[in-house]
Amino acid sequence: MSYKERSSYDDLGGAFNPKRQDNMRIDKKSKRIIIAVILIGLLLCLAVVAIWFLNFSKPLKEEVPKTEITVKEVPTVLKEEVVLTKEPEVVITDLPALEIETPQRSVTQSQASASSGVWYQEHSVKEGESLESIADRYKLSKETILSVNAIKNISSIKVGTVLRIPDRDGQLYTVQSGDSLSIITNRFNPALGWKNLQEINNLSSVVIFPGQKLFIPSVVVDDDGSLASFDRFIRPAEGRITGLYGQTVVYGKTENIVVLQGIWIENSNETPIVASSTGIVVDTGNDVDNLGRFVVLSHENGYKTTYGHLGKTQVKVGDQIKKGEQLGVMGDSGAIGKTTLYFSIEQEGVALNPANFF
Repeated sequence: MSYKERSSYDDLGGAFNPKRQDNMRIDKKSKRIIIAVILIGLLLCLAVVAIWFLNFSKPLKEEVPKTEITVKEVPTVLKEEVVLTKEPEVVITDLPALEIETPQRSVTQSQASASSGVWYQEHSVKEGESLESIADRYKLSKETILSVNAIKNISSIKVGTVLRIPDRDGQLYTVQSGDSLSIITNRFNPALGWKNLQEINNLSSVVIFPGQKLFIPSVVVDDDGSLASFDRFIRPAEGRITGLYGQTVVYGKTENIVVLQGIWIENSNETPIVASSTGIVVDTGNDVDNLGRFVVLSHENGYKTTYGHLGKTQVKVGDQIKKGEQLGVMGDSGAIGKTTLYFSIEQEGVALNPANFF
């Protein structure tokens, strides 16, 4: 084999192979290209990092102090608000005792006036004061001060004694067994009415108990000696009382068993029926299945009287009626079945025992 043939046949790529030399040159060239590409890539990465750093790192640095500033400003504002809230409290706390008592007393008086409730203030007896001078100072009677403070001996009023002073004349009453508000007012001050007695003593219920203390205002008397703005109730008719308040009875022809909310007065036909007190006629009619011919009067202090089973009536709604003025005559109309007057008294819708009023 000739040299030429040998050279072209050598697959091992010996030193005498010209193709191998060309390949070696290509490999070196490729390496340079790869290195250049890598360098270019690195440069591009660095450029990207530089661009990101320049465009995005600065705002992040600027946002941090903004956040810090916001956090610092919030407690500053809150602190100022707290200080402003506390300042008036300090001023109020530092007010003298006398300046605080004056508005409190005014509020108490206003509330008492609105509710008609009695209110008290305390008085410490000073040197040179007496029961008379204290009563004159508060424009009260001596009896009021003695009663409210349960004083049995005037000599017990000494310097330093603390007295309760009510806002009006009256007495302190201890409830006895069998008492009711209507019985107490009728006994001590008929012009007052049980409803006013309840309000004056700030009672939430009409129920009272033995031993309970109630303030009863004094009776107001006119110059002629009569009770002011009040007419005592009188019997509306002559006759025999056959039904009592609270009694369980068979109601006439109906044969219904009921508890009387008033009284029955029996007499003959044509017996005059008169107004038990001064008032206004607010209702009349003929309830054939119950009261028959009836008249209803409205009176001061929330009182109302009802007259039933009349033989005939001679008044109409709206008439002004004086105490003792005739309303009609006795009869047996309605479901009573005999000549009888049904008479009842109520105040603010609460039935009362007429026997306590006359």
